[in-house]
Amino acid sequence: MPTLRRLEGRKGDDGHEAHVSAECTPPEEDARLPRADEDERRAQGAEAATREGAQTPDRLTGRLPRSERLTTSAEFQALFHRGKRIERSSFLVLWREAEHDRRVGFAVSRRLKRAVDRNRVRRRLREAYRAARSVAPEAVAVIIIGKQRALDVEFAGLVGELRGALASMASPASAAGSAR
Repeated sequence: MPTLRRLEGRKGDDGHEAHVSAECTPPEEDARLPRADEDERRAQGAEAATREGAQTPDRLTGRLPRSERLTTSAEFQALFHRGKRIERSSFLVLWREAEHDRRVGFAVSRRLKRAVDRNRVRRRLREAYRAARSVAPEAVAVIIIGKQRALDVEFAGLVGELRGALASMASPASAAGSAR
């Protein structure tokens, strides 16, 4: 016997649906309001989120604009093959004069085994560059290659080292002496 026929033949069931009220129940108090047992320190919705962008531990915000970054592998390869070198204990700077405004790229050697460490070095160098970029010449292309020591040195020391390296690009004596 099909299931439908069995259900129709049950005692006390006349096969009709029950009558349900179509009226809505009155709404309770606003469920979004915090109650006494909820954590009131958390953000109370999307409008409470900050709109400034990412912040670093040193309170620098924002990003390097695309116009200030080296973006193609051809630009990187040109500097790796024909760039002048400035070596410091925490990083290596490859640079050359350019027709356009100042542009920068960042790299870290795979000698740092963990990707976490490579990313941290890259972030620290990027922020150090942002703090020191006013010292660099206007028309230059730069690659900053991070080393292991960039993880251990204080951030202020890293900025000071980078300022010195960028300032030495402007002097003609270092440009002639630091070529490969």
